[in-house]
Amino acid sequence: MARTRSEIQDLVSLHTGYSTTAKGTLMDALCDSALKLAIMKHSFRDSISTPDDFTIDEDSTSVDIESVSNLIHIVTARIVEADGSRNKVLKMKNRTWWDRHVINPEDNQKGWPNFGLRYGTKVYLDRPANSGLELRLRVSTSQSFADDDTECPVDVLELFVEKYVTAGVFLSVENPQSYLFWKSEALGPLYDRGIVGGELLNAINADKFDTSEELQIERDDIGLRDRGIAVENLITGHDRYGETDTWY
Repeated sequence: MARTRSEIQDLVSLHTGYSTTAKGTLMDALCDSALKLAIMKHSFRDSISTPDDFTIDEDSTSVDIESVSNLIHIVTARIVEADGSRNKVLKMKNRTWWDRHVINPEDNQKGWPNFGLRYGTKVYLDRPANSGLELRLRVSTSQSFADDDTECPVDVLELFVEKYVTAGVFLSVENPQSYLFWKSEALGPLYDRGIVGGELLNAINADKFDTSEELQIERDDIGLRDRGIAVENLITGHDRYGETDTWY
């Protein structure tokens, strides 16, 4: 069970000597800022959801996803049949790749889109779409504390939130030495150089951990790395259709 915002703020008060009466409004804002910053760095499991499928109009080269509130990342994207079982991965690309390889989607042959570009509140497609298709997304969205009784929405981030907010309070009272210490605790000493550390890195590593990864390491360690086979999933309608797994 994660700590509530009130419990986190009580710890911040102990670290800083400033009460929630004096700094409560600032602490509230910093708690939400900490969550948003963290999710911008990593799509934590607790931030991921699957909205309803989006209808793709026939011949359209874009899909409106404005209904997804507080969107930070598109984690996965698929094109699916509205009244069928077929589906395929929509490979999301950045603007630089798009401008080099797609340019004018309308000029490409109509069919099932292969590539997508998120721009603003739309997902652009690399070709005019066939009829009867939908866009299915898994997304990470920014999280927030509704009130003081709300538990940390992303469990593994509670220590990061505590230390990030502590740093922010010290910054607000112009105590640079304490601010830099707690900032390093929260984000790592090299964060300003683009290297994430501290409690944020600990949280990311904890969120990534999976026993299947440990089993994979064990297989590799016993010298079977070069004796595996790759199998492509061709089960129509399966969630991992078209993806490849390696077996040892």
